[in-house]
Amino acid sequence: MRGEIDIEKGGIRLYGQPLTLNAYENDNSSSIGCCLSVPFSTRTSNFNVNSANNFIPFINILHVEKATSIMNGEIEITFAYPIDGKMNLTENQSLEFQLPYEDAKREYIPKNITLKICDNENENDNEAIDDIIGKIMSLSYPFSKKRPRIYVLINPHSGKGEAVKIYNEQAKPIIIGSHCEVTVQHTEYSGHATDIAENIDIDKYDMILCASGDGIPYEVINGFYKREDKCKAFSKINIVQIPGGSGNAMSLSCLGATSSSLAILRALKGKSSQIDLMAISKESNNEIILSFLSQTYGAIAQADIGTEWIRSIGSIRFDLGVAYEVLNNRKYPFDLAVKMVCRDNSEIIKHFENIKDIEDRELTEENFKLKYNEEFQNNSNINNLPESWEIYDEKISNNANIFYAGKMPYVSGNTNFFPAALPNDGLIDLVVFDSRYKAMQNSKALLSLDKGTHVWEDCVEHFKVSAYRLIPKKNRKCYISVDGEKFPYEAFQVEVLHKVMRTILWEGSVYTGSGYLENCKI
Repeated sequence: MRGEIDIEKGGIRLYGQPLTLNAYENDNSSSIGCCLSVPFSTRTSNFNVNSANNFIPFINILHVEKATSIMNGEIEITFAYPIDGKMNLTENQSLEFQLPYEDAKREYIPKNITLKICDNENENDNEAIDDIIGKIMSLSYPFSKKRPRIYVLINPHSGKGEAVKIYNEQAKPIIIGSHCEVTVQHTEYSGHATDIAENIDIDKYDMILCASGDGIPYEVINGFYKREDKCKAFSKINIVQIPGGSGNAMSLSCLGATSSSLAILRALKGKSSQIDLMAISKESNNEIILSFLSQTYGAIAQADIGTEWIRSIGSIRFDLGVAYEVLNNRKYPFDLAVKMVCRDNSEIIKHFENIKDIEDRELTEENFKLKYNEEFQNNSNINNLPESWEIYDEKISNNANIFYAGKMPYVSGNTNFFPAALPNDGLIDLVVFDSRYKAMQNSKALLSLDKGTHVWEDCVEHFKVSAYRLIPKKNRKCYISVDGEKFPYEAFQVEVLHKVMRTILWEGSVYTGSGYLENCKI
């Protein structure tokens, strides 16, 4: 079989009589033909289908090398093949916003094909063949000159305890097919990933790959923060998550993937970008912790942390917990002060439309300096506020049943809680549910969390801030959650650390498939 590079279409067109490829076959054949219907695109929810069957997109190519056969002028291509065999969205369908879940679930396996180059004059020219291989590899990895050296952290207890199996069956074959250098470490105790990140030799690796739920990325980030050379660590290492737990919010938000094989493929192919983190100050001590995902108080925290004892049943535990809280109309009052930037959806839309892709920068200690921590440590009272801060409407905060603040749109595999969240706009998205509305209205909002349309409901307050302070007022201790981890029941303050964490973003300057503007009702 012969192949020809087609730069305009973004892949390799195949010539000759292709063999039938069984998508579920798991052989190690090194010389097969194939029929592919996988388009080349960096979009998750918008695809332009390539009608040619005999086509391998560059985005699917993992590795290219000279073939080991006795024939001259042959190259062997290892590529990721979608095992579901499904076509992607057509152009007409893409005009309407589509949730990314179906595409996000796609699974891939590595396959090999041996091709004879089309230029007959160069079939015996090793230098020409090397040039062709180099060209295909550069087109297949447009954002990287070399394959990353990967340090894999697997939490064997993530989700239902299947993280090791998921990694070995889904992610590992893709990594091997890409010829990446990889080191694998299983976490052995709570906080182990923090200890590893604090002490790892960062010169040996380019990526820390968390095969886990959202807890391991949280630990890695805070381990980096403890380092004396944290600026170098955060500047150099991409912190990436592939699904292995019950949450997997980082993988879906950044890579548009709930399948580990798709997530690692996109982690290898996507663009390394700097995103915001949130620094959290505690009332009880001077410790600062970093958050990449969210902070929540009220029904969501109760449903999350409060159902840890039934974690074995999977993510449905969260849905059951939320339903119980809302149906019982439980209130979780608080005092809230904010550094307000966008007060409502109309202002958020303008902000969202004007956002620009900002160039990466070298980090310094100044980038990690907190603006408001000293005032909070001196006096955490709601009336002792920094200049230009304001107290949030007490009628709402005293009757709230959900408070949620976040930096990524997805907080779980099917919950698009912050559809207007942006990777590096320097702002935190806040959502507050007002319990004074009828239970039916709150329920309607909760039932639309998968689409992210809850932010348009009357019972939901949606706004953006650069910092906030929350003082819980429930007369009994209840849960506060930070990135899904239990946080002390006390006052806390949060502010943005702008563009300090490096990760892989599949969409570039925005998160994947949130659909905020597409769902705009104004």
